[in-house]
Amino acid sequence: ALVAIEAIMAVITKIGDIAASIASSVEEQTAVTNDISANMQSAAQGVEHITTSMQSISSATAQIDVATQNVRKASQSLM
Repeated sequence: ALVAIEAIMAVITKIGDIAASIASSVEEQTAVTNDISANMQSAAQGVEHITTSMQSISSATAQIDVATQNVRKASQSLM
């Protein structure tokens, strides 16, 4: 009976070690997931900034086009 109890205790100890290992892995995975999430948020903010900049460039280009057409019309009227 003593041998059986020792065998059961050994199994319980192994289960405890495995559970601790799993808990540690879950903690590490959570930390990595949080890092990935933070990086994705940073990337999304960067994309938003680029989009805003591209819209500003597009608007400025349209304004330059209108100004160029006005200069062309004015120069043609001088001829």
